[in-house]
Amino acid sequence: MVERGWIDESLVKRIYDILIKANLPVELPVDSPMNRELFLKLMSVDKKVANGQLRLILLKGDLGNCVFTGEFDEKAMVETIDEFVAECAGQPV
Repeated sequence: MVERGWIDESLVKRIYDILIKANLPVELPVDSPMNRELFLKLMSVDKKVANGQLRLILLKGDLGNCVFTGEFDEKAMVETIDEFVAECAGQPV
C-alpha cells in the first residue's frame, strides 16, 4: 500500500515494530510450504469471502484506518504475495 500512497513507510515500520515487540511472526519460517498458490487457496476460503468474492481489509491513512473492499487490484495482490514469499526465502525481489 506504500506504493499506492495509501500508507507511508514509517507506518509500515511502526507496524513491524509492534508485531516484533509482541513476538508475532513477520516472515515465513524457513521450512514453510507457503507459496503463491497456497496463499491464494487459503484466502479463497477465508471468512471475508462472500458470494465467491474475496474481500480484503487494506490499511489506508493512519494506523487504525482501513478499507474493507472486494474491489482491489488482483495483480497487485499476487505481486505482493510473490514478493513476500521471495523475501522470506531470501530471494531478491
